[in-house]
Amino acid sequence: MRLTRAVGLSAALALSGLAVTACGGGAEAEQRPAKSSAPSPSAPAPSSPAPVTEKPAPEAALLKGAARVVRPEIAPLDGEKVGVGQPIAIVFKQQKVSKELRAGIEGRLKVSTSPRVPGAWHWNETKGDTRVHFRPEKFWPAGTKVTLDARLAGVKLAEGTAAAGDRTVSFTIGDSMVSTVDLKARKLTVVRNGETLRTIPVSGGDESKGFGTREGIKTILAKEGKVVMDSLSIGIPRNHPDGFYGSYEYSMRETVSGEYVHAAPDNAESFGKENVSHGCIGMSTADAKWLYGLSLKGDVVRVTGSTKPKPMDRFGNGYGDWNLGWEEWLEGSALGIRTGA
Repeated sequence: MRLTRAVGLSAALALSGLAVTACGGGAEAEQRPAKSSAPSPSAPAPSSPAPVTEKPAPEAALLKGAARVVRPEIAPLDGEKVGVGQPIAIVFKQQKVSKELRAGIEGRLKVSTSPRVPGAWHWNETKGDTRVHFRPEKFWPAGTKVTLDARLAGVKLAEGTAAAGDRTVSFTIGDSMVSTVDLKARKLTVVRNGETLRTIPVSGGDESKGFGTREGIKTILAKEGKVVMDSLSIGIPRNHPDGFYGSYEYSMRETVSGEYVHAAPDNAESFGKENVSHGCIGMSTADAKWLYGLSLKGDVVRVTGSTKPKPMDRFGNGYGDWNLGWEEWLEGSALGIRTGA
């Protein structure tokens, strides 16, 4: 239904670096839509990718005795199982990274996959943070094993600033779960490993009041369970006609600013009929419990059918990475495609 002041934010939220507000509230989309519609990335990568020749990486600049040392934040966590939409995300908090140093840094970020899945890094600066994310052209194939060897200790980020610590992170991609929300039809269709499992009547954001649900491709940032949602967090008094306060079960966060997929029994009469929430996707408790049990962090939620499109933020409000087409993604990389070997 609406949004929250949730307790205990996950690493994904910390990586996003935004304050928590309420459902559909908070920062509007900061990035313009892609130059052209991003192609559907839902098909698995081919089992035998075309040969890739990696661009050689220059030596990374090292800085001994740096006045400032920044330890990068990395997601997902070591040992996690995540969905097919989960990028590798490295964030240098409140730190700019000189563009002329980025190729050397990318050369220190070795991604190995089994089976082999080529991908690329993409750099972005949002709200003072520098982010570098890695993803394939299409969603990860289910079952892929991924290892990041980040050899960043002492690597120069900017004048007087270096990175701290080498780290190795290994994770596994789970089943392919792609849920498509059609705001016009007010339904959510769940496809797992290519099979349609269920179509669920839902209610999305009320666009007539400016509470539209962000459109585009998102991923589940965290499975938070029961979440207290309070309109005060977006500046609406609880006693206002648009105010709300309550706890909602089986809540899965899609954006830092507070869009969720969750049980919303108080809106039961609207499921499949009208969009009345403050930006979240609400459904029956039974459907939300079923979906929650099948879902992983990193599962894909694709939102379509908006009459007043409010695009998903590309970076800084969750993972909007898949809203960039592959060519545009590569434009943000210093070295281009890496083999995954």
